[in-house]
Amino acid sequence: MLDNPLREGSMNMTTTAMQETDLLTPTAREAIHQARQEAARMEAPEVYPEHIFLGIIAQGDIGVAKVLSNLGIDMQTIRARIAEIFSARSEIGSGDSVNSDLPLARDAQNCMDWAYSQAIHLYSSLIRPEHLLLGVLRHPRIQPLLALLLSPLGTLPVHVIEGSESAYTSSIDQLIYSRVREQSVVNLSKGIRRRVLRRFERPIITFADILGLDTAKHELREVVEFLRKPNVFQPLESKYIYGVLLVGHPCSDRMALVQATAGEAVVPLVSLSISTLVEMLAELSAGAVSVEDLDLSMPEYNLLESSEGMQRGRSMIRYVFQEAKDVSPCILLLDDLDAINRLATKEEREQWQKQLLVEIDGLDNHPAMVVFATTSRPDGIERSLLHPSRFDRRVVVSSSFMVEPAAQTKLCLSCKHEGLSSWKYCVYCGAALSKVCPKCGSLYAEIEGALFCFECGNAWSSNSPA
Repeated sequence: MLDNPLREGSMNMTTTAMQETDLLTPTAREAIHQARQEAARMEAPEVYPEHIFLGIIAQGDIGVAKVLSNLGIDMQTIRARIAEIFSARSEIGSGDSVNSDLPLARDAQNCMDWAYSQAIHLYSSLIRPEHLLLGVLRHPRIQPLLALLLSPLGTLPVHVIEGSESAYTSSIDQLIYSRVREQSVVNLSKGIRRRVLRRFERPIITFADILGLDTAKHELREVVEFLRKPNVFQPLESKYIYGVLLVGHPCSDRMALVQATAGEAVVPLVSLSISTLVEMLAELSAGAVSVEDLDLSMPEYNLLESSEGMQRGRSMIRYVFQEAKDVSPCILLLDDLDAINRLATKEEREQWQKQLLVEIDGLDNHPAMVVFATTSRPDGIERSLLHPSRFDRRVVVSSSFMVEPAAQTKLCLSCKHEGLSSWKYCVYCGAALSKVCPKCGSLYAEIEGALFCFECGNAWSSNSPA
């Protein structure tokens, strides 16, 4: 793992300082050069955020294309749209030599500072074109250009394109944080791949996006109100919310319900998968994987390197709670809390539970924070965690998981977990569960050993080319 030089500097580093310290990758430097060419072609006195945006798009970087795709924008489509609108000048990305040493305007420098912050936030050791894109998208000057480019395409929400300048940055931030997620994905042995360990997101779904579960939604309304107006609840100690135990099968809508609660309250969601953490630490203890193999963020890597044995689990729990406190008001989700019972020794289980008690009881200084814990076996939760002011509020999503196995479930070939047939992506590892039938173009379900399209009846071996 590499040290991160971005964290050694000031958050207000200027563009010139970035270039002098080689924090910009060659492709990011080229994007800035393209931006200067765009400004010169338009006879602008300085380089503005919209020129940087056009320069980034002209470059056609793969990382930029991925970020745009996450935001619902196709790279080729927007390049064609730019060429159409600016047809009076040279085609974008044509390589015309326009010599220019135009300075960056103050607004463009702000975008560069934001790009620097994005790189830090995503734990990158260098500033890449995708970080420049995220920094530029935050500036209100980009809104008219986006409206011009995307209005016939309808790829961004209307409130982002048509909202006031003052609301634009917060709207685009929410969109970025909800779709360009920060998460730690670990690769374990035993054929299990892509297990999400920790995630930071800003969900945009609400209760209206979930069918049914009216009782659970009603019970969680108090949580939403608490997160929206924590100062109202603070004096009412009997109403004080610390933790919520969400009971339901992993294949139920319990994860979506937590995301919708965060979306209703308009707060971030920080999540930690206890089951993945248990499996990861077991693999490390057995020597099946090393810390370097896990591809974690730098803080998590340093945390595991500096801790040993059962202290690693406690350190990770403490780290996630601190991350949640730093972004409060927020929701912290401890997914599969009952997985603590899978730890090898009683001493280790007691150490993890003790750390949870310390963190939860220490939330007095951070009132605008709700801790959710999901479980399918509430009887397996340590009783001390269920005492008042901890997980004393219980919301039941479903008491059982009743499906016809052959008709309504399917096996994820990546992590070997069973999920609902309607899922397009596995909630456990994020792998795609549905693909496109090569014969009729309809979505088909991937089932171990065979692939079958329910629309046209086409069937083929999983080893056959799609």
